[in-house]
Amino acid sequence: MKYVLFALLAIVVLVVLVLAVCALRAVKVKAKENTNKPAISWTKEEEDKYARVLSDMIKVSTVSKARGEDYSDFLELQKVMEKHYPNIFATLEKHDFQGNLLRLWKGSNPSKGAILLMGHQDVVPAAEKEWTRDPFSGAIEDGCIHGRGAMDCKSTLSAEWDAVEELISEGFTPEEDVWLFSSVNEEISGGGAIDAAKYLKEKGIRLNAVLDEGGAVIGNVFPGLSKPCAAVGIVEKGFCNIKFTARGKGGHASTPPKNTPIARLGKFIAEVEKTDPFKRELVTPIPEMFTAIAGHLIFPLRLVMSNLWLFKGLLAKVLPLFSPMAGAFVKTTCAFTMAQGSEAPNVIPDSASVICNMRPSVHQKAEESIDVLRQIAKKYDIETEVLLSRDPSNVGDHNGKEFRYLQKCIEEAFPDVVPIPYLMTGGTDCRQFEIVSDNCLRFTPTRLTPEQLAAMHAANESIGVSALAEGVKFYKYYIKNR
Repeated sequence: MKYVLFALLAIVVLVVLVLAVCALRAVKVKAKENTNKPAISWTKEEEDKYARVLSDMIKVSTVSKARGEDYSDFLELQKVMEKHYPNIFATLEKHDFQGNLLRLWKGSNPSKGAILLMGHQDVVPAAEKEWTRDPFSGAIEDGCIHGRGAMDCKSTLSAEWDAVEELISEGFTPEEDVWLFSSVNEEISGGGAIDAAKYLKEKGIRLNAVLDEGGAVIGNVFPGLSKPCAAVGIVEKGFCNIKFTARGKGGHASTPPKNTPIARLGKFIAEVEKTDPFKRELVTPIPEMFTAIAGHLIFPLRLVMSNLWLFKGLLAKVLPLFSPMAGAFVKTTCAFTMAQGSEAPNVIPDSASVICNMRPSVHQKAEESIDVLRQIAKKYDIETEVLLSRDPSNVGDHNGKEFRYLQKCIEEAFPDVVPIPYLMTGGTDCRQFEIVSDNCLRFTPTRLTPEQLAAMHAANESIGVSALAEGVKFYKYYIKNR
């Protein structure tokens, strides 16, 4: 009996010691308060000018175009841009193709290499009946610019070009070459970025850094975190479309057999939703993201985030309970998005199908994630057809020179913000440039409200007038101080 008590006492002492170590580590993790004044500023006149430019760009409806389609609307947009950016059109080398913009601002010291700034011209369609304003009005009201593309991603495009336009007018010449690229089909994973990246590779050009749209400056990203975060995407999840087909004997709905194709598909979908069969792990950059915010959290949360060596496994299991976004950080996700069956309400189909959109995680890539669903589908005699499959992008170096430089710019331009490495659950054109750069970073230097973030690809998209001006000045600072 005494040995049992001794063992229990030893366990209690060990637990107390572990908790004491955790508490001590949490106490030592303190936020580095940035009391500096912002390194960027702008006037009301500049703010109004940037807003008018973006408004004019939004007024041109530029829904994504695939290769070979008519892109005359993009040429109309580029006429608007030429009016607002005369220095860029007069100074930068033109390497455009099929509506895609590729421009080169030659640096004074080519041995320094090159960087690439990106922001796409195309937008997703807008269902007008869901909007409170004309989605292509470009209305400037209530301190915001409204319309499709205001946030995703004509604001990024206009901010980059405004920054370069101003720098040219001020007589500034970068040491590095600065490339500007903007595709007409980013939203449909079109070929514009692929062609541009191949062109640069064929020319033997290596890019020190690529900076594309991605994470933004967002508040309330984590419970107990009072400061906004500047989320810099260093990796994108993969992308797959998978078709599942069930076959059987069709017939009249008045005499239905068991396990019809639709019934089997229903059971399959229900099992996937209920069991959530994908691996949950905290892999880069999620632990690094939690470490970056740890010092800014209330103590109970700081205790967990500063001791990931102990709580990493637990967090991987519980994060999906907080929100779909939190779940997407730690596992492959899939959503059943399309279905097809009989063409008549009283006919049992001899085949039915559903399509699943999957976003494979870094630790469970496309082939392995697809096989998880394939094995479940087999149980219900369902065929699996992979329509499209893409692995996650490379994982950028959050300790590398280019990430650190971007982090420095963020801290100096946005002293009230915490820069964090970030996992992109969606996709961007940025990944295509991994063939010419080891530093593909995804950051939109604008402040977004939760409502603006939720409007991405939805109704009532907008961006703040002051947020846009802040973004312009950020890009100027980023280019000028390299």
